[in-house]
Amino acid sequence: MIEPNRAADVHTHFLPAEVLEFLKREPRIQVDLERRSPDKEPFLTVEGRWSFELKGMFVDFEAFASAYRQAGIGLALVSPLPQLFVYHLPAEIGAQVAEVYNDALRDVLAPHRERFRPLATLPLADPTAAARELERRMDEGFVGAIVGPGVGEALIGDEALWPVWEVADARGAVLFLHPLLHADPRAARLMLPNLVGVPWETTLAAAHLVLSGLLDRYPGARVLLAHGGGFLPYQIGRIEQGYDVWPQVSGRLQDRPTAYLRRMFYDNVLWSDAALRCLIDVVGADRVLAGSDFPFDLSAWPPRPGADVSALVGQALDI
Repeated sequence: MIEPNRAADVHTHFLPAEVLEFLKREPRIQVDLERRSPDKEPFLTVEGRWSFELKGMFVDFEAFASAYRQAGIGLALVSPLPQLFVYHLPAEIGAQVAEVYNDALRDVLAPHRERFRPLATLPLADPTAAARELERRMDEGFVGAIVGPGVGEALIGDEALWPVWEVADARGAVLFLHPLLHADPRAARLMLPNLVGVPWETTLAAAHLVLSGLLDRYPGARVLLAHGGGFLPYQIGRIEQGYDVWPQVSGRLQDRPTAYLRRMFYDNVLWSDAALRCLIDVVGADRVLAGSDFPFDLSAWPPRPGADVSALVGQALDI
């Protein structure tokens, strides 16, 4: 049972060494590990995109856990790397990556379950297999899963992916919506895929969750949005105006759009007091949780305090 008001971090990432070794010997996945500077760790590039510095704390659990002890954080929800979603590859490859990653993350964290609990990665290219994987991992003590904004042109809330939502709804699972880099060629400069594209991807997928009526269909799923919900909280006035003007916006909803924003949860990885105040004003302080995105370059470390994480994880931590 989680202790109320325990210092927490709902947004952090870890890569078990077993997964890295699997990637190095798996010919169907293009993986490059390149040292670009003598004063930095090697950069990991998966499938020719999404390069990042593979800092020691990504793969060294003792160093990772030590950082949390020193920061006084009593609970972290640990996610796989979004770079390894590999939704664009054949479904059987995604299923193997998910199995290897989830097994390794489970085994690394199992001796430390009071302080670290895993979120699974799912092979969303095969929604039925993804639903089975979520069910299996919930049985093993996972809190839920980290999921991308969608697969190809399908968004995470599209009907094709409802099998995952059915499990999440029935099990009270966390679905942590985490973006990938935006692929618009106009943004391929000045770090815009990360600075603007990442929150844009969250905004698009989350707005669809709200307007599609999916949150009414699956009220038991616990949706957590990365990076403060992207641009969605800031633009809720526009969406509310669309609700008042266009039946196409209001027709599927049982409540106003703002009410659905207040059903979801948000990390506070924003680096801006003004942005954080706006988020809290829109969704309520009880929906904004401490997060860090550690150990990526753009991490908010140590995380700012947030609301009691018990409302998000609920029964999932009682296993």
